[in-house]
This record gives sequence, structure tokens and C-alpha cells, in this order.
Amino acid sequence: MTETAPVASFRRVTPGIVASARLAMANDVPDIAKAEIALLLKKAAPVLGIDGTTYHVLDILLGLSRADDWKGTGRPIVAISNAKLAEFTMRSERTVIRCIRRLVEAGIAAYRDSSTGRRFIYRGDNGEINAGYGIDFTPARVRASELRLVVEQYHAKLNRELAAKRDIKRLARALEDIARAFPEKQADLRLCVSSINCADVTIEERAEMFRTLHRCVLDEISSSAEELNMSGEGDTDDRPYINRTQESLSDSRPSGTRSEERDMDYEGSKAAEMAFENDVGEIDAQEQTPASSVRVDVGNSVQVEVLGSVSIGLIQAACREAQALLGMEFTSWSSLARSGEALRRVVGLSEASWADGRARVGIYTASAILATVLEKYIRDPELISKPGGYFRAMVDRATDRRLNLERTLFGLADGGKGK
Repeated sequence: MTETAPVASFRRVTPGIVASARLAMANDVPDIAKAEIALLLKKAAPVLGIDGTTYHVLDILLGLSRADDWKGTGRPIVAISNAKLAEFTMRSERTVIRCIRRLVEAGIAAYRDSSTGRRFIYRGDNGEINAGYGIDFTPARVRASELRLVVEQYHAKLNRELAAKRDIKRLARALEDIARAFPEKQADLRLCVSSINCADVTIEERAEMFRTLHRCVLDEISSSAEELNMSGEGDTDDRPYINRTQESLSDSRPSGTRSEERDMDYEGSKAAEMAFENDVGEIDAQEQTPASSVRVDVGNSVQVEVLGSVSIGLIQAACREAQALLGMEFTSWSSLARSGEALRRVVGLSEASWADGRARVGIYTASAILATVLEKYIRDPELISKPGGYFRAMVDRATDRRLNLERTLFGLADGGKGK
């Protein structure tokens, strides 16, 4: 027999109320556990516009429903007066009436009114409902599959927006680093960033605009670096080309000072890769490291991959405690590399392990990893019992292309312990 969900004549009927009444008249209603539907409705609450007191009322009504009524031919009807609900929620009866109306118009409940408007349930010997009037949650049973899909889409959207926010934050920092590294591009670059921030677009569209801008800037810098490399053969101010093989490294010492651009910090690109290669020999010469322990080609390939999305500004923000302990700031990649020896001594890393780490992943990556290990050790000594072993493990992960240093640094910069 077809079920009916009568709506009393004293109610002002809306399309939402009518739609819920039709759902409550369905005969083929899928079974669902009470705990499952309760969790599903609470997850779907933000999508359905259910919050505040309405959410409280929903929670009470779901708790009063019987588990057996959500299966078979049962109807999950709840018979409780508005006065009692008002007492439970510490709100007025008119507020409770409006909350129930919102649940009905959201399509998860329906009015099942008696002729007098009173709510009651008569049950048989086996607990089945012989006659019941009140708030009927049959529409929620009917829409269970639809609500699951809605919840999945909602959470997927939240995850996309969260990823977009992270990208915006990361790329904004990277673009600011590039602006500081290239003063001639600073005004235009900051104007572009400001325009994107003021654009009337969604968070995902804004993130895509940042990605496009970042890509274009890196391509432009790479092109400029290649042109400069090709046209600088006759320039007397530039450092001469040095063949940095293991044999020549032991006999050569770089002369002159590096150009101002090589002291600046910006994210991975071909220009950054060139800066890594040019600075390794100079840092090693200053620290008098044996040339036989440095494998430049291997180290640089890992170095560019690990630090490609990491800026010196991010390292500086993430390793605040380490900088305070050492009494120095990581204002540039070269300053970070020069602090490697001090970091090694504080952590208690052996000279052999430090030399091996630099040889495997490069001076900059090794210094960034060591600074990260020290920062995590300072924040939570119980988390890292052996910092030296932790450093070697991170170097192994970097060599295997499994180290996500950017995520760890972001965790530290946001005040956490990183992962």
C-alpha cells in the first residue's frame, strides 16, 4: 500500500515541503544503519545549509529515532513536541518550528501531521509502527545515495580549494624571492601579483593564474640566463669558465667575487641550477674540503630536484629556532651553505657523514636537510633520538627521489613539527 505523508492544512506549503512529502511516500526505501545515516546527514549539513540550532535539533531527532525503523518497511518517525525540543535546545518554540521547517525544506525530513497536529506513535507487539505522526526521516533514507555523492563532491571541492590556497601561498613567496633577486623585474612582477590578488575569481582560478605567472617568469629567467651565458664570452667582469672535474677542483681556486645576482635567493629554474653549480666549488674552497669527496654532477641533479620548489625564504621562516641557536640568519643560499659546519657540530654529525651527504645531494640540499633536522630536534627532542641518523636517512630519501622537503618546511613554518 502506498504510504502517505499528510501535511496539516494550517501549514504554509512550499515547494520544498511538497518535494519532501513526495519522497516520504516512496515504497521501495533502501535499508541503512542509523549510525551511518546520522554520520552522513551531519557531513552533508554544510551543503544542505544546516547549522546552529537547526543542526542541534537534527542531532536530537536522529538520536530519538529507533535503529529498526531505518530498515525494512519501517518508517523513522520521531514524535516529540515543539515544547520539549525547545527545552532541550534552550530556544523558543518558534525557533524550533523554524528549524524543523528548514530540515523539511532541505529534503531530509517530512511532516507527518495528525488531524490535530499532535505527534504520537502507536507500536505493535514487535515494535513496528501501527500509527505514527511526527517528523518522518524517510526522505533521508530515499536520498542516501544522493547525499553520499554530494558529500564526496563537497569534500573534493574543499581539498581542491585547500591545495589552491597552499599553491597561492607557496608561489607568492617564490615570486617575491624572484622579485628581490631581479630588481629590474620587481615593479612589474609585484604589479602582476597584486592584480591577481585583486581579481574577482574563485580560489582555484586564482591559483591557476599564479601557476601560469610563475611558469612564465621562470621561462623568461631561463631564457635570459642562456642568452647571458652565450654572450658573455668576451666580458672581462665575469669569472672565467672552470672545468669542475674532480681533478681540476683540487688544483683550482675561484678568483674574484660572485655577482650580486648569485647571492639572491629564488626558486628552482635553470638559472638556479647554474647558481648551484657555480657556488659549490667556491663553498668547498672556503671550507677546504677535499675535492675527492665532491661529486658535483650527481649532487647537482639531486639538488635541483629537491630544492626546485623550495625558496630560501621558506627555509628561513621554517628554521627559526635553528637560526636563533646558531646566532645567524639564512638570508641566502650561500649563507646557508656556510653554516653547514656549525650545523654539523651542533647536531653531532661526523665529518665523514657530512662529507658523504654533500657529495650525494649537494652542498645546498645537505645544508637545508641539516637545518631541518636541527629545527625538528630543537622543537621536539623526543621525536628525533639520533639526529645524525635522521640526517643520513633524509639524504637516502633525497637520493632515491622520495624526499618531500617542501612539505616538511611548510609544516615547520606553520608552527608544526613537519612530517
